[in-house]
Amino acid sequence: MSLTRVVYSVSEVNRYIKNVVNNDQNLRFLSVKGEISNLKYGANGHVYFSLKDKESIISVCLFSTYAAKLKFTPQNGDEIIVLGSIDVYPARGSYQLIAVNVEQSGKGDILYELEQLKKKLALEGLFDASRKKPINLYPNAIGVITAANSAAIKDIIFNIKRRYPIADIYFFPSQVQGENAPKELLQAFNLSQKYPLDTIIIGRGGGASEDLGAFNDETLVRAIAESKIPVIAAIGHEIDSTLVDYVADKRASTPTGAAELATIDRRELELHFQDALDEMKQCLRDTVEVQKEEIENAKEDLDRMIQDKIELLKQKVELRNEQLSSLSPTGILKRGYSITLDESGKPITNAKTQKIGNKIRTIYYDGETISKVEKI
Repeated sequence: MSLTRVVYSVSEVNRYIKNVVNNDQNLRFLSVKGEISNLKYGANGHVYFSLKDKESIISVCLFSTYAAKLKFTPQNGDEIIVLGSIDVYPARGSYQLIAVNVEQSGKGDILYELEQLKKKLALEGLFDASRKKPINLYPNAIGVITAANSAAIKDIIFNIKRRYPIADIYFFPSQVQGENAPKELLQAFNLSQKYPLDTIIIGRGGGASEDLGAFNDETLVRAIAESKIPVIAAIGHEIDSTLVDYVADKRASTPTGAAELATIDRRELELHFQDALDEMKQCLRDTVEVQKEEIENAKEDLDRMIQDKIELLKQKVELRNEQLSSLSPTGILKRGYSITLDESGKPITNAKTQKIGNKIRTIYYDGETISKVEKI
């Protein structure tokens, strides 16, 4: 005998579960105590949040009719008691607590412990601005700590390669939520310290506040504080800040933002190089113009010096000419002197060399005379 297999659609299964839940009186108008997290307000006045303790979490919806009757303003970390019923949302196959009343119970233990740890680390100076290390925007290598095959690692790699493709990327995979996440994150971080990295990016993609506990681990925070390499926190969440955000040297709201903080955009480099090239060209042009002007001034100075030198030499030549002229026979004759020559044409320098009757010739500036010696 063969059995006929019955195949149900997803919708049929979800509707069946909804029917079972709605008819279970144990799930009707029950009071649940927990801590608020991931609080959101809808545009229609509805309030959505998660109710959690140290081990579990449940989604809660408080419709606007009941939200308007609240006597306090709910905040993340508040410990509350919710009165409501469990309901199933068939379209997604998920269930939530539909609240009709919310009472404030106190400050949640989880948030209180986190605040105490934050205060302790702050008093130790782990979050001080003076401890922050500058980020090298021209890195040779960048380390990334996040979940394997996640959108976060894909976004970081894509944006680093887009902005600064010459940087090497070292990937240190780790769980980013769950019981083992703090231990794996710490192991990955300690391993990254052994590599020649310029920057480390640690984080994850978007998530609810209750999924971020691993990034509040004290041991991990202290390890990051002692890091010899600058660290960028890239924990994608909307409101809550983790302790890793506070201790990191830089904080980005998304993995893409971390890639932008870790590198300079190559387009900025191209613009920078073009500006530098234009500035260099202008500097060379200015230098050439200055040198041309200096050469022109030097040429004018040289021409002037040459002319002055020529004038000085001309004056010296004229002076020498005057001196030579004054010392030449013609110059001497012009001053009233004369030269007497014997019959052979030699100058007579001694009267005793002459005899009576010798013919002599006397030369003046403007002529000469012939004479006969009559007396010595």
